[in-house]
Amino acid sequence: MTPTTFAEAESVLAERLPGYESRPQQQTLAMSIENLLTNGGQGLFEAGCGTGKSLGAMIPAILSGKRTVVATVTIALMEQYANKDVPFLQENLGVPFTWALLKGRSNYFCYAKALNTDRDRLPFDLAALEAELEADPEHSGDREHFSTPVPKDQFSYIASSSQECPGKRECPFGDVCKAELAKSKAADAQVVVTNTAMLMTDLKVRKMTDGFASMLGEYDALIVDEAHELEEAATSALEETIRPSGIERFVKEARTFAGQQSKDLSKEGDLVLDALAAAWGSLPDAEDETLRLRLGWFVDNGEAFLGLLATLQDFSTAIGSVTVLRDGKKAEARRSILARRAQNYIAAISAAMTLDDDALVRWIEVEQRKGGDIKVIKTSPVRVGPFLQEMIWDNVPAALISATLSVEGKFDYIADRLGLENPQTINVGTPFDYSEQALLFVPAADMPAPTGASRSAWMSYSANVTLELIRKAGGGALLLFTSRASLANSYESLAPRLREMGFRPIRQGGEDGSNKEIARIFQEDEHSVLFATKSFFTGVDFAGDTCRLVVIDKLPFPVPTEPVYQARSEQVEREGHRSFSYFTVPGMTLTLNQGFGRLIRTKADRGVVAILDSRLTSKGYGKQIVRALPDSPATTTLDRVESFFEG
Repeated sequence: MTPTTFAEAESVLAERLPGYESRPQQQTLAMSIENLLTNGGQGLFEAGCGTGKSLGAMIPAILSGKRTVVATVTIALMEQYANKDVPFLQENLGVPFTWALLKGRSNYFCYAKALNTDRDRLPFDLAALEAELEADPEHSGDREHFSTPVPKDQFSYIASSSQECPGKRECPFGDVCKAELAKSKAADAQVVVTNTAMLMTDLKVRKMTDGFASMLGEYDALIVDEAHELEEAATSALEETIRPSGIERFVKEARTFAGQQSKDLSKEGDLVLDALAAAWGSLPDAEDETLRLRLGWFVDNGEAFLGLLATLQDFSTAIGSVTVLRDGKKAEARRSILARRAQNYIAAISAAMTLDDDALVRWIEVEQRKGGDIKVIKTSPVRVGPFLQEMIWDNVPAALISATLSVEGKFDYIADRLGLENPQTINVGTPFDYSEQALLFVPAADMPAPTGASRSAWMSYSANVTLELIRKAGGGALLLFTSRASLANSYESLAPRLREMGFRPIRQGGEDGSNKEIARIFQEDEHSVLFATKSFFTGVDFAGDTCRLVVIDKLPFPVPTEPVYQARSEQVEREGHRSFSYFTVPGMTLTLNQGFGRLIRTKADRGVVAILDSRLTSKGYGKQIVRALPDSPATTTLDRVESFFEG
């Protein structure tokens, strides 16, 4: 039998796989997605860990016959789809389908960048990578697929970003470009597995080129896994950073290139540098690390920036007029990349100078450098909803899935943040029994809070309670911090004492290696203690006794002066809502739910989540947050924690 519905697919899987067990939550999710793909629209589908979200979404997509993009948050989760879920379905579903894995351009070898890089200064063996490509014409060019390991931060020497790439037609290596070959394979596939960063970059490129350019191609349906992070992914993709040092470096590179082709761009370059100095000299001083700029400032003080725009446009035209006299393809590729960079600077500066404050937030950020602090201008959309509506919601059915989308049973917050109007919503539940498997520890209302005059007392209290919790758990503790500074302070204080107790401390961002490596160490050592920040609040899976204690240092309040948060809060207020209750608290609640979700990954898991912030018991909003966490018993006493672990 060839299945046409999820129910029929389950019958096929049950026949082929001894011991196959259906899951009611997965069935509900799959049927909801089937309905969405048939009737259109958007859906917010909350499905707890253990539901089988990936297969519950993939099977309806495959059976629909629609060309579907499946986007998740991290490369690791994307590889899980590619290496586990998709091959499983190809082997067992009984329905033929094609699929492809597609990452962002910066993950693929770029012949143009490699040809123009200084080989002698590279921290890795470029010749070894080139030999692999030559030996295997089918090599994907993906950094992860080279046998010669190259760290991600070093691979940028030979990989092109979407901001640099001039496109297949403009690049002399377009016909052999590995990113373009991956794109071509994806264009022919029914199912494309990618990540949300790639999805957002593709949408941005589509918009910039009026649909002329795209990495993902046209598709009929979209599935977004870990959709609670979609707003952040869109914000990151749409954020622009304008560095004077970047423009200076660009001008130098362009003049050097032109000189090699017997064209002198000294005059045009000097005009850009003079205008750049005048524009940056006109910027106000930032007493703190960031200073918000309003559109009114550019209206009153923007003459110098208009001059910068004019000289950049003239410089861009001059680059395009350079006649290639030597080095053939290498020079043509360089000219195309430089022309694209010029246009990107022009677009970013123009947006900063013209878009209204309710559409764009802009700020000066001070970056510390060895040669002295520098000011950079950053911009970001206040709302990503209009962009998502124009590029996705108005065009294809989209299923947005996550274990954390609702707040106290309502999807209003996430729908508003993503610009969704009347989406389908459902919480299919979880197969886990949190009332038996988990315990929540929170401080009593009279304990110190991590604010104001009591912060010092809280730091001492937090350190002592954390050690006691780890002792009672016997290690196996994931410590989640809301800032890098808090992590550093805690590690310095606790690591020596943990070693004395026989527990291995592991620090994110320290000498223990990459996130992938420290996750492996933590997984293998059931008595270790992992100190981590926001990236470990979501997406990591430590099933079993490896993680039996999760400690969150405090409520993840946004920094009130952070420009994007500030601008979004102001807009919420303009729309007639109280930003604290309508925007801040729901956002924190979803983050805490994600942190809580690191604890229980299977029906056999058991453990304690501790959130060391007494505002959860002393404030009304704190009690509201506790109600929105998984339905587990709560305690304020360490004795109860000890008896739980003993039980």
